[in-house]
Amino acid sequence: MALPPPRKRLGQHFLTDPAKIEEIVAAIGPSDTLVEIGPGRGALTHPLAGQAKRLIAIEKDSDLAARLERQFADNPGVTIRCADALHEDLSVYPKGLRLAGNLPYNVATALLRRWMELRTHLSDLTVMVQREVAQRLAAPPDDPSRGQLSVVAQLLMQVEMLLDVEPECFDPPPKVVSTVVRLVPKESLPIEEEERKDFTRLVRRAFASRRKTLRNNLPEIPDRTWTETNIDPQRRAESLSGEEFVRLFQVSGALR
Repeated sequence: MALPPPRKRLGQHFLTDPAKIEEIVAAIGPSDTLVEIGPGRGALTHPLAGQAKRLIAIEKDSDLAARLERQFADNPGVTIRCADALHEDLSVYPKGLRLAGNLPYNVATALLRRWMELRTHLSDLTVMVQREVAQRLAAPPDDPSRGQLSVVAQLLMQVEMLLDVEPECFDPPPKVVSTVVRLVPKESLPIEEEERKDFTRLVRRAFASRRKTLRNNLPEIPDRTWTETNIDPQRRAESLSGEEFVRLFQVSGALR
């Protein structure tokens, strides 16, 4: 059966290295219900089907989805869905859902943001993204790559970088290194669930201009708030820890 060619508009880079495939599958581990995003040619799908009681593979490319449907036609534990993961309603799936996959670079951040909104419905995510995105997810205070995504992800999830995947492990080879990361929802948050949008808005404003200080990005916050939180307003947003952002959010009502 001829392999469908990669489609650049879909950001397709198919994993081909057997050793890396084995490492990634081992990192994901056995599952009751696993949703694989972007199965492509099925490099991960086939071994994952062997260690998941139920595997749902969501593939946007109709040609690839049809090919996978034929390959798994006799396996009742595998469901192939031809759909766009950005619009897939994962809340209709059973709670405790596990997500895995090789995410297209062009939508990886959007997918991660969407899934973090569903954190109470998920067990974990083990996904491959561009290394730059992985570094942003895990970036500590004062790291140049730290930004809004770092702060929000670390508030909601435990973030672990697992392994790098070099360009030559793909067909076609991308121009960047990829990284497999695991995100596990935290059991409890220092803020209420209904406050998350307001917290995210505060963080986004703090990072609005990276060269500016907190005082310049958040001019509506009064001096007494900076004093009460013991945060120097001359600092820049990337220097703050998650705990400091939470403290600033709890003390200040300026953006709510």
